[in-house]
Amino acid sequence: MAHLVMDIAWNRVSGIGVDTHVHRISNRLKWVKKETKNPEDTRVALEDWMPRDLWSEINWLLVGFGQQMCLPVTPRCSECLNRDICPGAKKK
Repeated sequence: MAHLVMDIAWNRVSGIGVDTHVHRISNRLKWVKKETKNPEDTRVALEDWMPRDLWSEINWLLVGFGQQMCLPVTPRCSECLNRDICPGAKKK
C-alpha cells in the first residue's frame, strides 16, 4: 500500500496499489497474462501491461467495483454493465 501513500500524500506515482479487490478483479478480467497467486505478482503483471498514466486511478476504481458489484463469492454479473465483455461473467 506504499504506492497509494506515495500517490496520495506526495502526488508521486511509484506503482499500482494492489489489494485483494484489485488482485481478484484483475484475474477475473484476464488483465494478467496468466493467473497470479498473490497481490504482488498481480502488481508486477499490471504494471507491465497497463499504461503508466492509469496507475494512479486503477486502485480506486476496482476497490469500489469489488465492494459493490464484483463480489468475491457471489459477483452480481447479471446486474453488471460489463457482463458482455467480462471473461468472468461468461463462465456463469
